Amino acid sequence: MRALALTGGLVAVSALAAASAAAAQRPQQVVLPGPVPYPTDSPPLVGGGVLASAYIAPGLHIASTERVRVNVDGTGKPNAIHVRQQLTVKGKGDYQVAVSGPIEDVRRGPGSQSEPGFRADQLLWAGFSPGTKQLAADIALRVPPAAPYLPLRLHLTREDGGVTLRVTNATTTPVMSYEGVVRPTEIARLLDATRRSSLAGERVKAAFATFLGTVRVPKRPLQIEAPLRVQGELDLPGQEPVAFSRVLGDGQPLSFEVHAQGSGEPDLDLSASPAPVVHLLRPPGARTWAATIGRRPIPGAELLSRLIGARFRLVRTDQYQTFLADPDADGHSRAVYEYKTVAAHGPQHIAAPARDGGGSNALVIALVILGSLVVAAGGLFVWAHS
Repeated sequence: MRALALTGGLVAVSALAAASAAAAQRPQQVVLPGPVPYPTDSPPLVGGGVLASAYIAPGLHIASTERVRVNVDGTGKPNAIHVRQQLTVKGKGDYQVAVSGPIEDVRRGPGSQSEPGFRADQLLWAGFSPGTKQLAADIALRVPPAAPYLPLRLHLTREDGGVTLRVTNATTTPVMSYEGVVRPTEIARLLDATRRSSLAGERVKAAFATFLGTVRVPKRPLQIEAPLRVQGELDLPGQEPVAFSRVLGDGQPLSFEVHAQGSGEPDLDLSASPAPVVHLLRPPGARTWAATIGRRPIPGAELLSRLIGARFRLVRTDQYQTFLADPDADGHSRAVYEYKTVAAHGPQHIAAPARDGGGSNALVIALVILGSLVVAAGGLFVWAHS
């Protein structure tokens, strides 16, 4: 009887162990990084106060193009930041939108078909699109709250016989990653799809991966960055300019130095733009990741780590395409950042444009906005140059 009891107990334990093993291998769908949420709150920048109520008619889409111009002093520290934002409204219907940020001043930009509104820390647009409408604004930002979110840190150092420029990618941030048992063929397929989106300059698409069993979160967060394409020239009086071009990130160094020989004040002209993930998504020895693992096995953990890292970087890259927000969360956005050495001359404001005598639609827009806005107590609401 005792032998039978022991045998029955062993069978029960074995059955329990088998059930636990089966549960540990149960497939589950886990969402991969992208396209949102962003790893940090900014960019896009935010301002103080309550954001004005927004409305975009069904079928309307708004694309944003930004040129962020950063004046830096002789050490590389920003002393003025201006943004020229061009919004392209596609579709027919009404719109009423606000762009938030540490905004100091606003004026109408070249080619704009409407006059922008200006409320404390908010750029306002309202009107009707007959099919296509161009909205452009030149925006001066307050430097202290905006500068920490610029994608680059510059440092100019004077040395005997010249000047050294150090450029650093400042978009790095920690993110929580995860790991577990996956199917290499599925991860290879997801790597190929992510690579196609990156090379096409598209926002990374939502995707899931199948995990077999427990999904683990590593103790150490993953450090990611927005890859940046940086190019420009460093010049000293009477000398040939020193040209440079680099990609910072995407598995490559996050900083570099350039030295220019000579004396006098340095003249720096640099541009940076978010870049696709190319290096980390390039399949070794084949045209696709699917073909690569068909030739030689690659551990699923290694493929998964590369996939998660690349997708997080693409999300971070997308974040820096909107230094100021696109009012349409699903809109197509592009940004370029330009840095130039300019001596500081105290607070800088955008001059009011000359009147053209043709009137303005600012009053009409103001009436539209005032009819639907709830202004926070003590908030200031004005239309620029109206």
